[in-house]
Amino acid sequence: MKKNIPHFFTSLNLTCGCIAILSLSNDNYNASVIFCLLAFLFDYADGFFARLLKKESTFGKELDSFSDFVTSGVVPGLVMYKLLVKSGLTEKHIFSDLLNISINFSPSSLTGFFITIATAFRLAKFNLMKTETRHFLGLPAPANCMMIIGLPFVFEFFGEKYLNYNLLIIVTLISVYMLNSKIKLISLKNVNGYIVSSLFFLIGTLILTTNFGILTIIICLYVLFSLIYFQFRSQLFS
Repeated sequence: MKKNIPHFFTSLNLTCGCIAILSLSNDNYNASVIFCLLAFLFDYADGFFARLLKKESTFGKELDSFSDFVTSGVVPGLVMYKLLVKSGLTEKHIFSDLLNISINFSPSSLTGFFITIATAFRLAKFNLMKTETRHFLGLPAPANCMMIIGLPFVFEFFGEKYLNYNLLIIVTLISVYMLNSKIKLISLKNVNGYIVSSLFFLIGTLILTTNFGILTIIICLYVLFSLIYFQFRSQLFS
């Protein structure tokens, strides 16, 4: 029974990711972000209970990876696709006279799914790692997802006049690079549980008092702080 507790939370992560995708299909960005945040909490919970109960397994690792791909791979790719469409790349009727297939999509906006592909590469490489490090190499998939899903609210705050194709492509390329880079970033796995809980509480408070765009800002600050921390540490011990 105990061995299935982490799998239960992983399944909740996957379920929330699926609901987030359904919400995006109806242009309900608020619901999508809420379910993604719930998914991230369940993702943290499955690892926490797996370590606490000493029930870490290869099966659990693979299941967690599949769940993360949906929540942290498909969701941000779809968000970027929709933002690219809103920037002016209108959807068109494709294959309307071929085998009675009719579908609307913007071929150029499919660039947004480069994030989904990059996430798949990251998760695959992570699964092949034989030893765990005390820090992250590159931006974790959930953190990258947080950065992307906050973008619609950033543009909503500053005005959609800043929503343009070139800027979104730059953000997409940065996301793809950060996912698979070898840049060292701070890991919360080795941080005291009270500190992690306090961080979650702080993030929740900031979201409630501002809007979901704060997620993008938080991840950017996280990356910047990590770069400064590891640069200072390398100089200290050199």
